[in-house]
Amino acid sequence: MEETEGAEVTDKGSHGGTEKRRFRKGLSDSSSCYDWRVQPSGARVRARHLMGGFLAVFVFVFSWLFRFNDPNGSFAGMTDDHFFYVVRGWQILFGDVPVRDFVDHGAPLYYYVAATVQWVGGRGTFSEIAFSVTMLALGAALTFCIAARASGSLIAGLGGAAVQVLLEPRFYNYPKILAYAVGLALLWRFVDAPSRGRLFAFAAATAVAFLLRHDHGVFLAASTVALVLLVGAFSWRDRLRHLVVYGAFVAALLAPYAVFVQMNGGVVSYWQQAQDWAERDRLREPVVWPGLFDFPNGRSEATTSAEGVGRTVAVVRDNAIAWMFYAELALPFAALLVLPLLQHGARPDWPHAGPKIAAVAVLGIALNAGFLRSPLGPRLADPSVPHAILLAWLAATAVRATLRRELVRAPFRRAQPAVASLLLALTAAFVVVFGVGLTRGIHDRLDSSSMLEGAWTSVRKAAYMAGVYRTYWPLERWAPEDASGPVQLARYLRACTAPTDRVLLQHYMPQVHALADRAFAGGHADLRPGFFKTEEAQRLTIARLEGQSVPLILLETGDALANFHESFPLISAYLEREYEPAGEREIDDRYAVHLLAHRDRVPTGRYPPFDWPCYFR
Repeated sequence: MEETEGAEVTDKGSHGGTEKRRFRKGLSDSSSCYDWRVQPSGARVRARHLMGGFLAVFVFVFSWLFRFNDPNGSFAGMTDDHFFYVVRGWQILFGDVPVRDFVDHGAPLYYYVAATVQWVGGRGTFSEIAFSVTMLALGAALTFCIAARASGSLIAGLGGAAVQVLLEPRFYNYPKILAYAVGLALLWRFVDAPSRGRLFAFAAATAVAFLLRHDHGVFLAASTVALVLLVGAFSWRDRLRHLVVYGAFVAALLAPYAVFVQMNGGVVSYWQQAQDWAERDRLREPVVWPGLFDFPNGRSEATTSAEGVGRTVAVVRDNAIAWMFYAELALPFAALLVLPLLQHGARPDWPHAGPKIAAVAVLGIALNAGFLRSPLGPRLADPSVPHAILLAWLAATAVRATLRRELVRAPFRRAQPAVASLLLALTAAFVVVFGVGLTRGIHDRLDSSSMLEGAWTSVRKAAYMAGVYRTYWPLERWAPEDASGPVQLARYLRACTAPTDRVLLQHYMPQVHALADRAFAGGHADLRPGFFKTEEAQRLTIARLEGQSVPLILLETGDALANFHESFPLISAYLEREYEPAGEREIDDRYAVHLLAHRDRVPTGRYPPFDWPCYFR
């Protein structure tokens, strides 16, 4: 039997026609977690499908329990960055619409999903945590499927998924996992057997990714262009036709949103504001290139005393974030380096294997450039979908190329031992870095999730944690009156403003609006200097403030307040006319608040912990 990429299999046996049809069906079927293998009997095929399905479910359940049982969130189980997104979704529950009523930072669908989760699952952080964990677990299961498919190995796919799970993507970053896992699966499905229906399905996935966050759609489109151009079975006419139709589908799907944006400020203004905000946000937290031997937490005894492999492992473990960061940067380039040495991407039984892996590498490079910035630790998981695929493929390829000389391209077959050695060395390097880095403290992490005490114990822990999450709403159930920091501020706003009141907050403290259950004012959840400071943007903010009930304004102090006045002279003049100073205090060692109260609002009392005015008691 001879297998070639994209070709039929010729079997000279008595059942050759049946085997040919089976193989051709396997090439066009991209829905399973691994490739259809031509077998004398369908028993092994069914067994592999069953095992793949079982492992996908296992990955989902493990990931769900691992994350749900140990959320690591500082504010009612979530981080402040998570609240950055959900507070804009919760704003919809107050009747506002993105773009029209408040600034959309380029993630409109995310906001509507967050609002829907609250509407369906109930107010508070429990429903948001449960939903986010479920989406991440689903993303991990899909990552296993596509990594196993790319590598042709369930074991390698499981290893790729393990890397993603142990990197612990932040809850709010589930679109960075799901968008690319679903998108790549649909893109591969189209390339395997092009049709308008499959192209439309992938275009719909691109449009959804774009609405979840605009750069997701852009990165998926870039990967699409790369793959379509690389597939040798397509003529140049086919390539152009596929890309034009794909672009037309995406444009048609996004047209209603574009019309809405044009009717509410204009597409050009919206896009410019989104670009300016993204650029300033990147400048606020640029990439700080770490040293591989900096040891920010100090050297362990093994680093100073061990020798050989033990010392290498200790060095990587003591500076794991830096080593994994550079490994992520290098992995796509390593894949592109070895691909030209291999026949059909070392996967002759998987159609267009080489172009598919090359497109994944291109996507990995793009996501590294777009997602990896300071602080590096929490962001290493963001581009993990292409990394998991490439790592699984590289590991499986290293084994195959060592055992099968014909997988190396003809010009390099005489040097097959050298090619195999290169693949094994690269695989070993990446496996050591990720293995050592991700298993640091793994016992404590698993113990915190009760994963070491057996399946039923971890399930009982999940039931217990669900009860804990439910106590997080409303705020008074868990936050004492003397709570510090943003939680203390949220208690004040919840106690001293009406549910229909809004609050303008200069600080980046999105958790305050969420925990206080108060809408933000002026179309901004935070109004930091340097963002949205054009005259047009300032006048829009003032117009919104004039039409809202905003008894309190909370600004920063010192130099930050001076920067606010310099960035927003029109807004500052409005606040000086309509508001008066009502207090100033430090709420912890990070935040100080300068309170302004509306001149026409009469306080109903004072808030004892702060001695600040109350307008609803």
